[in-house]
Formats: sequence, C-alpha cells, structure tokens
Amino acid sequence: MIELIKTSLSLYFFIPVLAIVGLYFSIKLRFVQITHISRAWSFFIGDRELKEDGHATSFSALSAVLGGNLGTGNIAGIAVALTMGGPGALFWMWVMAILGSVLKFVGCTLGVLYRTRDEAGEYVGGPMYYLHRALGLKKTAKFFCIITILTAFTVGNFVQMNSLALPIMEAGIHPMLIGVLMSILVGGVILGGLHRFSAVVSRVVPLMALFYIVACGSLILMNFEKIIPSLALILKAAFQPLPMASGVIGYTVLEGIRTGFDRGLFATDCGVGIAPILHSSVDSKTNRVRTALTQGLISTLSPLIVMIVCMLTGLVLMVTDAWLITDLESTNVCIEAFKKGFGYDWAGHLITITLFFFAFTTILTWSFCADKAIEFLFSRKYIKVFQYIFILSIPLGAYFTVTFVWTLADLFMNLMLLINISALVLLFNRVLRLIKKPDWNMVMKKASKSDTARIV
Repeated sequence: MIELIKTSLSLYFFIPVLAIVGLYFSIKLRFVQITHISRAWSFFIGDRELKEDGHATSFSALSAVLGGNLGTGNIAGIAVALTMGGPGALFWMWVMAILGSVLKFVGCTLGVLYRTRDEAGEYVGGPMYYLHRALGLKKTAKFFCIITILTAFTVGNFVQMNSLALPIMEAGIHPMLIGVLMSILVGGVILGGLHRFSAVVSRVVPLMALFYIVACGSLILMNFEKIIPSLALILKAAFQPLPMASGVIGYTVLEGIRTGFDRGLFATDCGVGIAPILHSSVDSKTNRVRTALTQGLISTLSPLIVMIVCMLTGLVLMVTDAWLITDLESTNVCIEAFKKGFGYDWAGHLITITLFFFAFTTILTWSFCADKAIEFLFSRKYIKVFQYIFILSIPLGAYFTVTFVWTLADLFMNLMLLINISALVLLFNRVLRLIKKPDWNMVMKKASKSDTARIV
C-alpha cells in the first residue's frame, strides 16, 4: 500500500510540480544553472585551502553537499533505476538534475539570505529558517525539521548501510562488523564538531569521486564499441516502451520517467533542502546579498557532478549487460558489472571499498543536517544526545529489506521536497529581485579572493 501511494504521488504530483517549477524558475532566471556554470566553477576552486585556524573555504561547503549526494544511491540507486525503469530512466535523471539544480540556486540563496548566528556564534540557515524568518511559518519549519531528522535516519543512514550490506554478505563478512566499524568512524568525526567534519569531507570526497570516475571511465573505454548503442538505447527508451526479449513490454515511458525523477531526486537532493543548510554555514568577507548569490551559484555545480557519476555508473551497467541480470539486486548488480568488465574478482572488492567511503561521507553529511534540525527544534545541548542515537543506529540498516528502506527514503524525501519547494515558490520573487541589484553584477564581474568564503 505504501509503495502504491508513493508511486502515485511521484508520478501524478511530485514529478509534474518539480518539472513545472524548475522550468519556470529556469526561464525567469535565464537558465542560470547553465549560463553561469563557469562562474560557479571559478568560485568553487578559487579558495579551497584549509586555513591555519582550522576553518575551511567554500570548497568544503560543496564537498559536504557532494558527500551527501555521492552516496551508495549513486551506485545502488542507478542499478535500481535501470532494473525498475529501464535505460530511459537515465535520460529523465538528467532532465531532473537540470531542472532541479535551479531549485538549489534559489534555496541556497535564500538560506544564506535568512540565516542567523546560533549561541556558539556559528551561522545556521536552511529551509527551516526562511520558513520561519521570511514567511513566519514556525510550525511548518518545525515539521520540516522533524522530517529532516527522519530522512537522515532513512536516506543518510539505513539506505547507506543496507546497500553496503549486500556485497559485504556476499564476501562472507557479517554486516554487523562493518556497521560497528562505520559507527566508530562516523562517531570519531561528528563528535569532533564542524571543523573536523569540514576537514574530512573536503579531503575524502574529491579523492573518492576521482577514483570512482577513473574506474568507471576505464571500464567503459574497454567496451568502447558498446558506448554509442547504449546511449542510443537510453534515448530510445526515454520516449517509447522498451520490449523484453520475449516481445512483452518490459519498461513503459511513464515508469522510466517516474524512476528517473525519483532516483535523480535521491542522487542530487535538488529541492529537498539539505544544500541550503550546508551552504548557510559559510562565512564570507562580502555582504550578505553577495554571499547569498555566490553560494547559490556554487550550489548548482553539485547536480552536474553527481549526474556525471550517475551516468558513468549507468553506462558501466549497460556496456557489461549487468543490468539485465535478474537474480541480483541493488549494489550487487554494480559489483557484478565491475567483476565482469575487468574480468577479476578484485575489481568488485575495490568497488565495495569505494561504496564504504560513499556511505561514510553521506552519513556524515546527513548527520550534520539533522544536527541543525535538532538545534532549531530544541537547542545545541541536545545535539550530542541525537548524535549518539544516530551513531548507534547505523548497523541496523543492514537488516531491513531493500524495498522497505528505499520506499521510506523516497517518502520522506518527497515530504521534504513538498515543504521546501512550496517555500521556494512563495519566496522566488525575492531572489528574482536580487539579480537585478548591483551585487549580482559584482558577482558576475569577478571571482576574486575577496569574494571567497569559508565554513566557520
């Protein structure tokens, strides 16, 4: 029943709303997520060295967002998308990422614009703050925080360990051992505070992403002759039903659209609201408006980077024909693809290790976002209590079924999307007015060191 409700809501409500709002925002903002991508990149790489005082630049902000996005969902989620929605789902994931990235621009701009300082002097912001401070909807803001905490447990915790448990069990290792190891590593970071979190994600995420991209690229090039046919199949399946070998329709266009948007939303979190929470933690030497616009631009990069990783994963599954294997699910499909592609079992083990670090950074990022939700609901003194509960619950994800955890994850993320996108629509004109001010022209003129930012 829950699966049926989720499917119906996704197909007939969330997807049309996301598409309409994303297209409207894109047109009004002149497709800022595409036309100003080089400017966003210059801000991203302009000031990335850690400071002597332990603070980090805005490089850490986007690394944290990517840490949350580049989770096991980018591997297991693509396998789910292909097996449930067919190759056409990959096309619709790209559509969702392009339309959704403008939601990140609007959300992160608003997050910085309406942020405040907490009792420790750190900047805090995000959907709960612009819901409360800009719209006066404190009860809705609190409800959003509750959903954020629940999503942190499902998306940022259980899904990660569930996807990791499958290959671990195949290797003959008890998932509880990996769960305990993950709990120890996560605890060592999040109990160390924001500075340690920033330092870890800014180092681990780029290396992790680079290694995985090189591995995928190498395997795809080894099957060069299958690249064009695979891309052609993706485009074909996006607009017409794809039959199985028996001639029976296996994947409908609607199923491809629904699965593509669902998995794209999960992979990029566009419009969900965690990116504004992370980018709102950034301090800057420039004024509030210019900082807001700068962070908004930087945030548009993460969907692009994530979708490159997702597309590479999809092509790996297609050129090796692993996506056609029916007796495997989730992560194991990807493990089999690398084993089959490279011809060695060690390739699968390397991807399992990569999965571990993907899960690690995702758990860290969602824990940080949930901390901010706890702080908004109560106060900073309750964050430690939540952190211990969160850490101890990490091993539990291995014992849920794949369908159960993914259904709950999609449900809670859709609720976050519903609340946040409503706020973005109500506040969009304020962002639209900002790009007509001199501050926008200053942001567009140069990305100098005076405009760089750092997480405090």
